Amino acid sequence: MKKLGATIVALLSIPFITFGLVFLIAANSTSRLLTALALLVIGVVLLVSGIRRLRRLSEISEEALMSGAVEMASRQGGELTVAQLQAEYAIPLDLAQKVMDKLVENGTATPEPREERVVYVFAGLRPGVARKHCPYCGTELPVREALRKCPNCGAQLEITKT
Repeated sequence: MKKLGATIVALLSIPFITFGLVFLIAANSTSRLLTALALLVIGVVLLVSGIRRLRRLSEISEEALMSGAVEMASRQGGELTVAQLQAEYAIPLDLAQKVMDKLVENGTATPEPREERVVYVFAGLRPGVARKHCPYCGTELPVREALRKCPNCGAQLEITKT
């Protein structure tokens, strides 16, 4: 319903701008010029406000907020709270909670209670740590080591990401 109202406001600007231009073309006196300017100002204000409202409604749609939440979580190390999402997009708390619940439903995020809040963890976005691992004796070494073979058993080291 909000989208319909914003569309109507934007479309309502068309007659005002049209008549403003007609009066501007036919302006041979100051009264017609003032009328033209008044109609043009009203039309432009209606058009700008309608377009801004439509743009804002598209920014806070659930689909846009879900993709925005994933992008925001990737910037923050794979973790996000409802309050952070609410503050970033200036949306109501219930809408932010609804978006996070949908992400949990989809399997994109998992809720993790911490202290007095719930942190949503995006497992695919968490930074990984690479290590060299020996498949035979289980020795783990940092990747920075210039070794290709295990110093304990001599087997080829494998690089694993955790």
